[in-house]
Amino acid sequence: MKRWLCSLSFLALVLVPAPVFAQLGAGFGDDPIEITADGETRFEGGVAIAENNVVINYGDNNIFCDYAQYNPDTRDVLLSGHVRIYRKDYSFTGDRAVYNLETRQLRSADFAGFFQPMLFSGESLGSLSGRAFHVQDGTFTTNDSATPHYRFRAKSVRIYPNDRIIFSNATLEVGRVPVLWVPYLYQPLKDDFALKLAPGYSSDWGAFLLTSYSFPVGEKIGATLHLDLRSTRGVAIGLDSDFTFGKDDKSYGKFRSYLADDSDTETNVTSFNRAPIDSTRYRVSYESKMYFGDDIYSTIDLNLLSDEYVLQDFFPSEFQTDPQPNNQFAVTKWNEGYTLTGIVRGQLNDFQPTTERLPEVVLDIKRQPFFGTPLFYGGSTGVAYLNNKQGLFDQLASPDTLRADTLHQIFYPRTYGGWLSVIPRIGVRATYYSETGGVETETVENSLLGTSTSVTRLTSDGAQTRAEFLAGIESSFKFSKTWEQVQSRAWGLDGLRHVVQPYTNFSYVSDPGVDASKIPQYDRFIRTTQLNPLDFPQFAAIDSIDQWTVWRLGVRNRLQTRRDDLTYNWFEIDTFFDANIENPYYEGDFSNVFNNLTWSPLPWASLNINSQLPILDSGFTEVNSSIHFMVTEGIDLTVGNRYLEGNPLFEDSNLLTFGGYLRLNENWGFSFYEQYEFDDSTMESQRYTVHRDLSSWVASLGVIVRDNRGEEELGVLLSFTLKDYPQVNLPINLAPQGQAN
Repeated sequence: MKRWLCSLSFLALVLVPAPVFAQLGAGFGDDPIEITADGETRFEGGVAIAENNVVINYGDNNIFCDYAQYNPDTRDVLLSGHVRIYRKDYSFTGDRAVYNLETRQLRSADFAGFFQPMLFSGESLGSLSGRAFHVQDGTFTTNDSATPHYRFRAKSVRIYPNDRIIFSNATLEVGRVPVLWVPYLYQPLKDDFALKLAPGYSSDWGAFLLTSYSFPVGEKIGATLHLDLRSTRGVAIGLDSDFTFGKDDKSYGKFRSYLADDSDTETNVTSFNRAPIDSTRYRVSYESKMYFGDDIYSTIDLNLLSDEYVLQDFFPSEFQTDPQPNNQFAVTKWNEGYTLTGIVRGQLNDFQPTTERLPEVVLDIKRQPFFGTPLFYGGSTGVAYLNNKQGLFDQLASPDTLRADTLHQIFYPRTYGGWLSVIPRIGVRATYYSETGGVETETVENSLLGTSTSVTRLTSDGAQTRAEFLAGIESSFKFSKTWEQVQSRAWGLDGLRHVVQPYTNFSYVSDPGVDASKIPQYDRFIRTTQLNPLDFPQFAAIDSIDQWTVWRLGVRNRLQTRRDDLTYNWFEIDTFFDANIENPYYEGDFSNVFNNLTWSPLPWASLNINSQLPILDSGFTEVNSSIHFMVTEGIDLTVGNRYLEGNPLFEDSNLLTFGGYLRLNENWGFSFYEQYEFDDSTMESQRYTVHRDLSSWVASLGVIVRDNRGEEELGVLLSFTLKDYPQVNLPINLAPQGQAN
């Protein structure tokens, strides 16, 4: 065997197809090149030749072939016979390849290759300008198999490694069966751009096909076109755009638009009555966050809707999480000591109740040392011009008012005996309203007809100032005991420590001196089944503040063990209740007794129980529980229950949820979810899905059935999920996208 060792880097450029991979350098002396061959190496007529198992190493490039030849006159390099080129994440194989040093053009026939995550092959390949190359009659897939489950076959393809692929006259084949043809398709490799299809059936849409095509508009701007077909609702189109800008691309914007010509506006799968709806349905929204520096940013959230049901009908997933989206603009200045925020919020949709803030400015000062003393100060001051817009019922709105609110608190944290933490606090709060009043109902008698009519009107009580004195004290301590001898692999125990932490929080708010019913309720107290916060500013219902004296007592119990050299909470239960000396938000001398329990003994098993019981006083019962465990490697189950009884504000409920995943064998799986309400014997929701592993894909066919108390809803969903490279969308991705939830 003969070995050549030289420093002619032009040979590296000759033998490595730089346009396919990365540029290796501008000069001819960057790195030495090492060439070995088992056969003869010679010069013939000024042409350098190497034969038989030729190996070329240049930097991180490795090239193998049977025959290599370089012609200095034409600057052509010929590689032939089992040509294989490897560099980082790229590989290239073929029978023959020619590269011209002068023009940097690469030509090849009957080749195959790989670049993350694509496998490709073609009849011929040629270089384009820069790092790109062109493939004629090529196939592309991510399924690394001799017989791929799917592939894209295209007449012409332009490839820009690590950037994009452009297909012309392309056909998607599943197996050997063509299923879709597109004349032109742009597929970026960096971003989530692709053509997506979501076929299915639902009771309110009929048979549907949701399509979206994403494409780049600029380097940092992407757009998505939607064309949705619903057999019972008609055609809908949309345009979305996402973009980033500013330093480190921290600033971003999201634009959404959708227009539907609804052919059946009377469709209603809920049990609630609806007002008439115009057939032209639309939504336009814009969300943005812009940084003006490291400590100043603005946020914009705008949502224009055609009617109050458009999200529920066409975007049910969004409706479930945010049925009444905001319309506001805010600017925030923050640092370690304070946050200054300015907000403008208006009513863009006249059917949507909105508390307008035109504008509101709030300065929040974080708890911090007070002029070098052992005291700490925290506070908040805000000024706002407020108006309650009640949608179509503005005659019941609160009066417009200017509200100025200021809160100041002093804290004195101390530790006694090295174990007892005590934090007393005192404070004052004052709130000024330029206009107060309430809603008054008056009965008007008609003596001629002998009838009476109720008339509701706003009353005005002029300007008022509400002032409160605030006081309280928090205290807690811990004690623990350790048992190092407790060892159990089955229960995930490596030693055991029991930590007990009793705690208490006493809160007092003085009489505000103003009739609370006359205060306009802009930031109002909303009743839930949970206890309200006792501290400020955590209690954010400014306009509902009334006199109270409440004492919260509780104890936390934790069982801790070691796991991966860290302390792990193996079991935890938090028990607490309120003693209501005076509480305007809760009836009774004592609240329910709360128990929040979490037990996670093993990675495949966990239990959560959040309960409140009327142990000390009359009240209601609520128990929310869930358990998750993996029975075997192929069976994963989750069971949950929500139980509520005796709450005057909410209906009784005994809701059971049951779901899981069953792995039937290496290729088939089955998942299910059921939701049953025992209180009225209603199976509210059922979802059953069959999954088929297709090597690089997982195909799922699911059926959803819902009972909306009188209205049955049925849905069928088909989806294909790319398993090999879930971070990359192929040119075709059949996915429901959540609209049909």
